Amino acid sequence: METLPVRLYAAFAADETGGNMGAVVFEDLPLWPAARQRIAADLGAPTTGFVRHISEGRYETRFHSTRSEMDMCGHVTLAVFAALRDDGRIGPGSYIQETPAGEIGVEVTPDGAVTMHQPLPVFDRNEASREEIAPLLGLDPNLVWRVTASSTALRHVFVQLAEQETLASLQPQDTALREFCQDRSIDTIGVWCRQASGLGKAKVRLRDLCHGVGDPEEAASGTTNGALACDLFRSENLLPGAGGAAVLVAEQGFEMGRPSIVRTVLGTSGKDITSVSVGGYAALRMKGQFVL
Repeated sequence: METLPVRLYAAFAADETGGNMGAVVFEDLPLWPAARQRIAADLGAPTTGFVRHISEGRYETRFHSTRSEMDMCGHVTLAVFAALRDDGRIGPGSYIQETPAGEIGVEVTPDGAVTMHQPLPVFDRNEASREEIAPLLGLDPNLVWRVTASSTALRHVFVQLAEQETLASLQPQDTALREFCQDRSIDTIGVWCRQASGLGKAKVRLRDLCHGVGDPEEAASGTTNGALACDLFRSENLLPGAGGAAVLVAEQGFEMGRPSIVRTVLGTSGKDITSVSVGGYAALRMKGQFVL
């Protein structure tokens, strides 16, 4: 009987009840894409990462939601490298993760923190208006300040609201949102509002609706936060501080009862973004074997 090691991690958790769940499968036996998809559906985590060793310091990860394969997933990248470290397969150091979205640099510290370096942003890949988006969220269009689009791996549309109370009152229309995202090639819709800002830093509350790739909402999203930080920098809602660093701290998952904190650091030079890094911790919740 053939088995594969499986781990379940909570990534970016603000406390023991929070974080986004990510499954990790050590692909010690090669799998066809259909087999990976079946395993991801059976495990039922928002996203499952299938990781295999390629060469010294290089690992390939394929990401599957319960519905389909996706190019990249930030919270599962944290889970993958936390699992590799916890299982003694890697130590602290620098690694390359090969993904369908390209190569992702990853740093693992001695205390287990994982930082991933995302691709530089691409803006305005997906167009949407407030009149189109607002009804899908159960909102009056007048409550939407602006709609933008940014990508550092996946394709995100961002909806800015004025009030946290409005953010908490969303009534997402799941079927319509899924069809809208599929028609527009949108992976997630990030709905957010500002909490605080200052030179070199900003804080926001974020809800990430992931109808384009899987679950209706996720509690912590690395790729979404990286893209949102870039969008805020472009619109001058996130200003660089000393040395050009600009830090975005996002509260996410609070409305789901899964409180999470995601920290993004941008490197900047003038009006240009030179690097996008998202980091945090992932905590082991379960380990076992999947029987093939």
